[in-house]
Amino acid sequence: MKNFRIVFFGIAFLLTCCMLTGCWSSRPVEDLNLETGIALDVGQVSPQEAYIEQEGGYYRKKNLIKGTFQFLLPERGKGSGGPPAQSKTFYNMTETGDSLLEMLREVSLRSNRPAIGFHLKTIIISSSLLQKLPMYELLDFFAGDNDIRPSVQLLISTEKAGDALEEKVPGETPAFILKDVFVNRKRNARMIKPMSLVKVIGPMKAHTSFLLPNVITGEKEVKLAGAGVIQGKTQKYIGFLNESEVEGLMWLKGEVDGGTLKSKDPKVGKIIVYEIESVKSHTKATVHGNDISFHVHMRATGRISENLNPGQDFSKKNLLSREENILQEEANTIAEKTLAKMHKLRVEIGGFGEALRIQHPKVWRKVKKDWDKTFSSIPVRFSTDIQIEDYASSNTTAD
Repeated sequence: MKNFRIVFFGIAFLLTCCMLTGCWSSRPVEDLNLETGIALDVGQVSPQEAYIEQEGGYYRKKNLIKGTFQFLLPERGKGSGGPPAQSKTFYNMTETGDSLLEMLREVSLRSNRPAIGFHLKTIIISSSLLQKLPMYELLDFFAGDNDIRPSVQLLISTEKAGDALEEKVPGETPAFILKDVFVNRKRNARMIKPMSLVKVIGPMKAHTSFLLPNVITGEKEVKLAGAGVIQGKTQKYIGFLNESEVEGLMWLKGEVDGGTLKSKDPKVGKIIVYEIESVKSHTKATVHGNDISFHVHMRATGRISENLNPGQDFSKKNLLSREENILQEEANTIAEKTLAKMHKLRVEIGGFGEALRIQHPKVWRKVKKDWDKTFSSIPVRFSTDIQIEDYASSNTTAD
């Protein structure tokens, strides 16, 4: 019995030692090419690729897609007497082809470090490319790759997508900036919710239309401005919502996390700025025979943060009520402009179909097959209830 216990503890000790040895197949992170961002444009061979092909580096392909791949540079700290730490945190490589997997494998022939997608944060697709190729073809590789996390953010660009991955802020990685800018949704009502890879899989499979945040590139900065519309049936880019139209969409969907609403007091011709605390909305579907209509009621709370009207005393209820009515009309107006754009594009991206499905499931089953086209002729009415809970530090503006 004693010998058995010795053998048992000996085997347990050996197994414990084996488990504490760590991962023998691991590689230092400095030896890997960590992808942080990928931009996809219409295929166009770069001068570098043209030279490589001329010298024999050609393989059978169609130049449909130009991929810009952003990789992190391993940190080189400043050692004793060594060179100063690097200022650039990334580098970009481009490859043109017709298969994203094959393009990434080609990139591996130009680097001594294998490309790894665990840290991929941002994918930007140009609207020009999405007019030629459907979304499901461009995302098939990303959706099925085990290295790539489903939380990676998707953006669209009405310009060249690759330009958004160029350095704008010294020492910062563009892919990280584009991902983290969504934290500012509490400060601006003209920004849609971030769209991750996992969030677009459902609409793609259901063939419902959806939006992607749009990024524009300036000389020294990038900006999220507006949104691109992806049609559910074709899964291609069909149009654009500008910032004001995005603002109206966020109001009618009740997805405003913060920001401002600006209007002009017609009595004195001065602007007032309403700082939004919260917005909620409810969509009611009404069916009479074959006629469908919607009523969207929006409710907001907030404060007057800027008022250029001289001598106004907000402690007077009649004045406060008048300012609320002005702001309510403004909220209705921007929502109506967004609705007009949806009708023009013949696309439904405001959640009306979901409201109809929940409230009138039998009717929804009849119209869901060609819902985008059906919605383009359905009337929608808006009403808004705005509450001013505070009026900055003083209830009287300066003369």
